Parts: sequence; C-alpha cells; structure tokens
Amino acid sequence: MIERFRASDGGEFAYVEQGSGDARLLFVHGWQADHTVWNDVIAALGPGVGSVAVDLRGSGESAGAGGPHNLARFAADLRELIEALGLGPVVVVGHSMGATVALRLAVDAPELVSGLILIAPVPAGGAGFSPKGADYLRATAGNPAAARKWLSAMFAGEPDAGVVDRLCDAAGKMPRDAALESFESWANADFAEATRTISAPAIVVAPERDNPEMYRRKVAALLPNVRFVELADCGHYAIVERPGEIAKLIRDMAAPA
Repeated sequence: MIERFRASDGGEFAYVEQGSGDARLLFVHGWQADHTVWNDVIAALGPGVGSVAVDLRGSGESAGAGGPHNLARFAADLRELIEALGLGPVVVVGHSMGATVALRLAVDAPELVSGLILIAPVPAGGAGFSPKGADYLRATAGNPAAARKWLSAMFAGEPDAGVVDRLCDAAGKMPRDAALESFESWANADFAEATRTISAPAIVVAPERDNPEMYRRKVAALLPNVRFVELADCGHYAIVERPGEIAKLIRDMAAPA
C-alpha cells in the first residue's frame, strides 16, 4: 500500500513498506524510475524481510512533489523518513542514481546507515558523460519514444517487452522539468572525496555489460570497507535481470548476527 510522508520543507513523497522481521532495508530507485523497479528483488527476499521502498520526489507516486529535485534534497528526505519511522540504522540499497543518493545519505547521516549495497552506481564524482551522451539522456525526459529506446538498451540481451513497459510507465510519470533538474545534480555530482569517510560496510555490484572497471575505480576504490562484486552477463538493470542474485547479496549483509 502506498503511504505518504511530508518532509520538513513541506514536500510530500510516497513510500511502500513491506515484509516483517529484523532486517531494515531502504530501497532507492534510479533516474526516471520508481519503487516498482525493486518488485522482483523484494519478492526474492521473501515476506520475512522488512523493507521500505521510496518514490523520490518527482518520481512515481511522488511525481507531484515540489522541488528541489537533487541529491541533497533526496538524501534529506530519506534521513527524515528513517528518523520518523524509527528505522535507523538501515542498509540502503540503491540503483544507479539511487546509489549516489545512498552515498550522499551515508556522508550526511552516517549514524543512520549500517550498510550500503550500490548497484551500477553513478559515481559521487559525476557520471563523466560526453556532451553528446548527456544530450542523449536529457532528450529521454518527457519523451516516451526516446525513453523506450534508452531503457531497452539497458539490458545484456533482448529484454522482455513487459519489463520495458513497466520501466517506461515509471519514466512517463516523471515531469520533464523534474527529470532534467535531477539529471544535472547526479550527472555532475562532486562529493567523491567525502565518500572516503564512509565507515559502513558496502557492496558495489557491477554488471558485466555495464563498464565494471569504472565502478571499481570511481566508486569502490574510494570506500574504506567495500566488497566488489561483478555480475556476469547482465546490464545496467541488473536488479531486473538478476533479482535472485541481488537478493542474496542483500541477505548476506542484512541478516541479523
């Protein structure tokens, strides 16, 4: 069931709480996505694992939330939600831009983060897109045909049409101005050095078909307490292609001692 949270600045965003048990997991989606991208991973974890999956401002059921739509505000929203629900400390599971938000949260509120699982993470030092690459991505915002072409290319093989439909539905909910505002924030992130202070254990998950060496050099190499995992034969959307393997990594970190 969709629930709502009103942040200290008055912005309202949505989240879904599922499962039970001692595990405390917070799922953070990537750009032009929403909480539903985690459905298969959460299902693989089973009902005995407690989780909260958010729709960041401007995304999914939070599409109408006012800005700012940037990393600092997203992380502040998560901090306030964790504190209000009494969840902390949590293992934060982030995909793509969502992993960058997780890193920002771990820098800003380390006491609330017990672990990080970063899947295909955008580096905290920026994405490093060429001007042409950045323009290509900007052009997907608010453009269903361009978004479908982009999202269909995020897999190792031919994606299931129903999966692409689900991703496109999420992308279609995000207003173009919110998408572009958030893009500039994560694509040009500049807090890489600050991530060296993160003491929480981290797993960086690098899909084989998605430039794993970049994830190793620009994300994992900066984290003091990290495990690097390369997932074979999957693309940027490893959370959809390999939900069972992602769930096992989460379980390994989040299982109570």
